Amino acid sequence: SGRSFKLSYYNEYKSYLRMAAVKLQDNSLTYLLIGLSFVDYLGVSMVAPQISLKIRNIGASQLFIGLISSVYGALQLFSAPLVGKAQDTYGRRITLLGCCAIIATAYFLLGINGSVIGMLGIRSILGLFKHTQSSFKVIGGDVNTGIKRSHFISKINSISSVAFMLGPMVTVAAADTDRFCMGCFICSGCFVVITILSYLYVHETLNPSLIRRPTTEPKPSITESFAKFKRLQYILVYRFCAATSVMLLRYFTPLYTQHYFGFTAKDASYMTSFIGLSGIICSSSATLVSKAVPDKHQLLKYLSVSLVVSVIASLLSPNMPCLLVTQFFLSFATQNLRVLVDSIILDTATEADRGEVFGLGATVIGLDYLTRLGRIGAP
Repeated sequence: SGRSFKLSYYNEYKSYLRMAAVKLQDNSLTYLLIGLSFVDYLGVSMVAPQISLKIRNIGASQLFIGLISSVYGALQLFSAPLVGKAQDTYGRRITLLGCCAIIATAYFLLGINGSVIGMLGIRSILGLFKHTQSSFKVIGGDVNTGIKRSHFISKINSISSVAFMLGPMVTVAAADTDRFCMGCFICSGCFVVITILSYLYVHETLNPSLIRRPTTEPKPSITESFAKFKRLQYILVYRFCAATSVMLLRYFTPLYTQHYFGFTAKDASYMTSFIGLSGIICSSSATLVSKAVPDKHQLLKYLSVSLVVSVIASLLSPNMPCLLVTQFFLSFATQNLRVLVDSIILDTATEADRGEVFGLGATVIGLDYLTRLGRIGAP
């Protein structure tokens, strides 16, 4: 009797230690993913602002400048569900490692490339495989639930925004060298670091029983994938409409302020920085908002109303201070909507199809302001 009691107590204590170890491992993985997201955006932000100038300097025509600028986003629309499907088929970890290795190689080649055709080919490769942010969120969605999942998404959005603001400052230091080449090499190094850290410390979060080898069965088309996830159609259409309206407003804000308030290019830059800083602050508040309104669909209604009111108020602002206030509330609505929609998509998906579902969502949910579709359609 006493021996059986000790044995049961020992087993219970051992089980508790195992649960604590798993929880500690998951928390460590969460913070690691946030750090990797920062390194990701830090590297990309050193290259992205200079691409158009580099294309122009190597003698590309306006047609090729537009083509190279748009091919990345266009390919991401179609490749996101395929990369997500690969995560569900072969595992989250191996897919992340493969994408990071290809991206690191592509950015290195981009730095030494000097032709327009090479630039187009490398940008196409990046458009197909640059889905690391979605991979980080899917892995984090596997190990976090409920409020912790919203907290994780808000943190990864905030830290990414900070990195995107700091990246260009690094390349400014290269006054006497080719800033674009240096940015590409540093970006390539960033993804080498991400690959190494992911290999060493990111464990497979997908249940091993769900990982399967490729079969000879025909692969589902994009149309079949959308039909399979009809439960997400309402949120995808909603996000597209919200993204288009906000992106149109952001796109025409510099022209609007110049016409009505006499803004110069310098003033427009200050306002852009203000909008970016507002986005970082508002994204950090997503956890508090989620705790205040636990019902996500109810919160979606509240934020939708806030978005509509902010857009209308921005258009009717009589002076500059009012416009800045409305832009802050617009950032609050958009940043919290980004976190909320990501969380709803991860909650809707099961472990077996979370990568593909989030990939479908990534065709609508963007990396910068709101969506890729909105960013392509707004101009």
